[in-house]
Amino acid sequence: MSEINQNELSRTLTSEELKEFKFVRLLNEEPRTKTATILGTLYSQNDSIIVIEKLHFSNDEYEILTKERISQWIPDEKNDIYHWFNGLLNKNEKWPDFKIILIYPATEMHIEKYSYQPRHLVRETPEIYEKVVKPYIESIPKSRIQWVYNILSKKSESEKILLEVEGEEKGFLLFPDMKWDKKTIESLYLQALVYRNDIRSLRDLNGSHLPLLKNLRQQIHEFVPQKYPNVGADELRLFVHYQPSYYHFHVHVTHLRNDIIVGGISIAKAFLLDDIIENLEVFAKDYYERCTLTYVIGENETLFLKLNEAGVKFNSNI
Repeated sequence: MSEINQNELSRTLTSEELKEFKFVRLLNEEPRTKTATILGTLYSQNDSIIVIEKLHFSNDEYEILTKERISQWIPDEKNDIYHWFNGLLNKNEKWPDFKIILIYPATEMHIEKYSYQPRHLVRETPEIYEKVVKPYIESIPKSRIQWVYNILSKKSESEKILLEVEGEEKGFLLFPDMKWDKKTIESLYLQALVYRNDIRSLRDLNGSHLPLLKNLRQQIHEFVPQKYPNVGADELRLFVHYQPSYYHFHVHVTHLRNDIIVGGISIAKAFLLDDIIENLEVFAKDYYERCTLTYVIGENETLFLKLNEAGVKFNSNI
């Protein structure tokens, strides 16, 4: 990969520059979410990843869908009263057809993360955590989550902040997740990013963090229905990933109807915030230090290799 200075990294690429993206190979595809992940290069040398997702229709499109939005009906099949067509849409910047996430420049770690990979269940005992997982987490350089610190310090993405709760101990920022189009309420997806930096994952939580967790739950349950009147507090799913995609404590917030986040809300990936609070409050203050956690891990992930090298037995393919 060629050298890129900091100014280049902070600059938004133009559409003309993005047209220079050269296809290398397909990393993954998910027909259920209509998403494809493509590896390519920009400026001939720098590895880049594009995640492209077809978008859902906006509510204000439906009235004009057949007359204005659809430019061509292409007959496909017919059986009795049933007719099938393919179609083409007119271009309209108000209603984009797809969204793209560009990772540029992409590292080998990004390529591994976004590539298709066989996955396995692992039963992580406290001993395995101390011997393998914790050293792995501690070995990750802080520079890898510099983007998190940029958000917390409001150096970037400050315009996206929906809610700011101040305070080092119980404070957090709430903002839209990149996976949400910010329009379709049924696919609502937010993230709450805490200010304190001493909680890397679920394993670090103990009884002293209950005020933070309860305050986070209460604030979100109060704020989201005010911000989005068609969403009730009982329609929100608050959860934590283990293993998380990055090691700074954060909570995911989704609408209950948003059930097609592949892997994101699956058993052995998502742990409900309500259950986390109850486990710490009712069972033991050090519950997550002492329990065995079951989760899914992909073969391309560095942690999988570490666990494999340490002789950890995996339950099964899924």
